[in-house]
Amino acid sequence: MNYLPANVYARLSLVAITLTGFMTTLHHVYRLGLGVLIPFTVITLLLPYLLMRWYSRAANSVALWAYGLFNLLIFLWFGFIDGFLDHVFKAVGLENTTFLPGGEAEVVKTAFSLWSPEAGNFFYEGTGVITSIVSVFALYYAYRFIQSQRSATVIPQGMNKAV
Repeated sequence: MNYLPANVYARLSLVAITLTGFMTTLHHVYRLGLGVLIPFTVITLLLPYLLMRWYSRAANSVALWAYGLFNLLIFLWFGFIDGFLDHVFKAVGLENTTFLPGGEAEVVKTAFSLWSPEAGNFFYEGTGVITSIVSVFALYYAYRFIQSQRSATVIPQGMNKAV
């Protein structure tokens, strides 16, 4: 059997969720300050890699579903609720639904600043929009990866070398 698609989907899924985590971390550190750097880095950047490694070593359904659930939660919270309902809505001129105090302001107060308030606002809103977009890819590739693993009758031997 050829397991190339499963390995490709594993890589694409991990790259997409890592990119989502990176944009989420950048976005929230810019808004809230360096105090959230460690928690966001551990949760959004390190945890997906550890879950994928767990699955590649154990090759059991619990590890696979844990990775899938993590991707779904990242998509729902950071991609849809924060990214889409807040930043994409704002970008197209609709009423946003934010959960952070001060998020309804035209220019959101941030911990850091760029050369002008407009540039800072563009950066902040832009990273929120990008997070929303890349989270869709993360969810799609996680779904394709899980689907490819569930349809395989035998766990690929080289899976742990693909990640």
